[in-house]
Amino acid sequence: MGAGQIGRRTPHPLLGAAVASSVVAIDQLAKAAAPHLHSALLAPAQNPDYAFGAVGGSALALIVGSVVVLAIFLAVIGRLAGRVGISPALPALIAGGMLGNTLDRIHFGSVRDFLVIPGGIINLADLAVAAGVISLVVALAVQIPRYAPLGSISDDLPMFGKSRPE
Repeated sequence: MGAGQIGRRTPHPLLGAAVASSVVAIDQLAKAAAPHLHSALLAPAQNPDYAFGAVGGSALALIVGSVVVLAIFLAVIGRLAGRVGISPALPALIAGGMLGNTLDRIHFGSVRDFLVIPGGIINLADLAVAAGVISLVVALAVQIPRYAPLGSISDDLPMFGKSRPE
């Protein structure tokens, strides 16, 4: 163990998969149940676009875009998070939310939203993505300066190239 790694436990190798699949399962169950529940906080709706309608397109284009973004996210950010000692649960929250909404697009051509918030209607997948992004940004801001100089991180990720001359 290197300095800075004393007392850190290695996460279970299936933690990320367990978190992502739990997010997908809970999201899909909630979306299926929402039309049958009655509350002022619930208003089932179909959302064919991304981000409150800011980005639109055909269902196929949005599905392909989601898969590409998810693959790049996991390859770059998932690897970076692991490299600096961040739990795989944080990128898995984001991946699970993205997968939940992508499954909706595949099965229904749009995303099933149902939670009324000021300014729009969202779903549990959206909440998982938001919680994951906020947590991941905070964790990266804390961990990167503590455990890994930027040069050693960028050397591991080919898209960043060499950050220092050799």
